[in-house]
Amino acid sequence: MLDTAVSTGYGLWAGVELVEMGDGVGRVAFTPRVEMLTPWGTLNGGVLSSLVEIPAFVALLSTIESGELPVTNDIFIQHMRPLPGDTRYELTGTLIRRSRTMAWLEVAARTRGESVSLVRITKSIIRHVA
Repeated sequence: MLDTAVSTGYGLWAGVELVEMGDGVGRVAFTPRVEMLTPWGTLNGGVLSSLVEIPAFVALLSTIESGELPVTNDIFIQHMRPLPGDTRYELTGTLIRRSRTMAWLEVAARTRGESVSLVRITKSIIRHVA
């Protein structure tokens, strides 16, 4: 499942690199592509809002069993300052709690030594029927 997050599709296009994967922790990094920038040269907040799903997913992977599929059902994102476009970002996902059917995660986006965005994500864990 990890490959689907960082090595294919959107993660691949975005240049997402896996930095750390551990028990309830997922850390990725990326440098914005020109297509991700606003006309003013900042990172588009919507792009970051979608990329935070990746470290959350990676953090949750250590608890996912065969046949389980995590699906986001709520996401709260707070961008605390402008998002520079000419820098490398590190996104760290942390599993806060996991039950049989739900998971709660946090993601922190940092660049240049500062937190720029904080995220809370709630996921439903469903049984995937092939």
